[in-house]
Amino acid sequence: MKSAYAFKFLFAIAFGALFGAYMTWDYSRWHALGRDAFLAYQGNRFDRYMAHPAPGVLHVVVAALMVLGLAATYEAAAFLGAKCVSLAGASIRQR
Repeated sequence: MKSAYAFKFLFAIAFGALFGAYMTWDYSRWHALGRDAFLAYQGNRFDRYMAHPAPGVLHVVVAALMVLGLAATYEAAAFLGAKCVSLAGASIRQR
């Protein structure tokens, strides 16, 4: 059972590393495009989403569904990874 917790820990670190890599890529992209492109993009976002905001309940429901989906994806991937590690360990022990 300890291997399942270790795998979950390593998987959480991998998720964090991927998110950090995505953030770095996004910053680099905006750096290459320049300040004017970024400000134009943000101005369009403001006009589209913030000038006429949706009801607050909609934001709460969408955020809750996103968090549930992310948690389910994380748990499923961690479960599958732990199963793969335990099956690999079992096959090695049988030899």
